[in-house]
Amino acid sequence: MELRKLKSFLVVAKELHFGKAAEKLNITQPALTHQIQQLESELGFELFDKAKRVNNRKVELTEAGAYLMKEVSRVIDLLDRTLKSAKINSEKNKQLKLGIPKMSPTSEVIEVLQKLQLKFPDTTFKIVECSTVISVQEALFKGNIDIGITTLPLVFKGLDYQVFQNEFLNVIMPKNHPLAKYQKIKIEQLRNDKWVELTKDLCPAILEDIEVYCRNVGFSRDANIVQEVSNVELLVGLVHVGIGIAVFPSYYPTNLEGIVSKELVFSENTRLEVTKILAYKETLEDEYQQAIKKVW
Repeated sequence: MELRKLKSFLVVAKELHFGKAAEKLNITQPALTHQIQQLESELGFELFDKAKRVNNRKVELTEAGAYLMKEVSRVIDLLDRTLKSAKINSEKNKQLKLGIPKMSPTSEVIEVLQKLQLKFPDTTFKIVECSTVISVQEALFKGNIDIGITTLPLVFKGLDYQVFQNEFLNVIMPKNHPLAKYQKIKIEQLRNDKWVELTKDLCPAILEDIEVYCRNVGFSRDANIVQEVSNVELLVGLVHVGIGIAVFPSYYPTNLEGIVSKELVFSENTRLEVTKILAYKETLEDEYQQAIKKVW
């Protein structure tokens, strides 16, 4: 016996009119009549007094129909309350996976996590480490995570985002570097320097942009890279001991004495900006999407 038929019966029983009931259910009257006939056949007794039904005029419940209406109303009301309670309970135990690049500063991750937990106290956030900003986007695209810390541009379709931080690129160098006394350093002033670099697949778009600017002023920075690493702490350490200088987002703490961080200026005093975003699939529940946009 289908719940759909019982619900249709309840509407007819309350309206006592097949035409009005069909309108409320948004089905044709013949289809509704067929449902009631099937239900009566399954039950083995009549629900409406057919002798008192003429065309579209009101009908009356039989004694058995009146009893069934009372009991079905009680059962469906109980079912609705149970489903609502189950939904509330599932929301309390909701878990979302937050993807982060391994190179993310701890302070940044904690700040994002705290804001999400304040907004969704009944949701548990599980951190999933991804190797790069692109792998965060890939994990979102594949449905392996729900929300991810990454950077623009988005390279996968079906993703949306909210900006939470805009920072410029700096250059870090030892304090004894000849240019360390300047607050701003133009990229062409570094044409003869050796560079240490984060592995290109960690943030390919940014590094490609830097190389374009360098070539525009007559040199290749890529040709001067002496070491590539995938660890931010190691990168800073190599700069500290004088292996080379490095491009470094201004929001990353260096945490080492003997190193200075300077504004890196490109053509016509242009600075490259890193846009940090909280990305998610367009299919993420609307309540989360709207809340994320309000938090940042």
